[in-house]
Amino acid sequence: MPVETVSIPIPNVAVQSPSRRGEPWRVTLSRFMFGRGSTLRAAKEELARQVTAAAETVNVEPAFARDATGALLVAIDRPWGVEEYRITDAGYKRISTYSRDRAPAEWLAASEGQTPVPQRP
Repeated sequence: MPVETVSIPIPNVAVQSPSRRGEPWRVTLSRFMFGRGSTLRAAKEELARQVTAAAETVNVEPAFARDATGALLVAIDRPWGVEEYRITDAGYKRISTYSRDRAPAEWLAASEGQTPVPQRP
């Protein structure tokens, strides 16, 4: 079966050309999704990788654990990495960002002093 490549316009994408020689092109979809590259094509390809990574994270379940003080820890898969948050009665705070080479549950299980909270079936 032949494969056909088509262009799909995405609304609200901003293209910023280099203002000085040697600066990269920048293609922006949102505050957190953008691509940079030495050419416009390279910047668009980087943005496409970001969008693909965002789509991949939709189906990844967050992981939960408790630390020694009883605070709840949650690890969430994001396009830029796995973010870990510490949640207490006083509020929440992002405490770490890991690479996406492991699932959120694997990152929490590898951390010392944390007790993983079992996933619901």
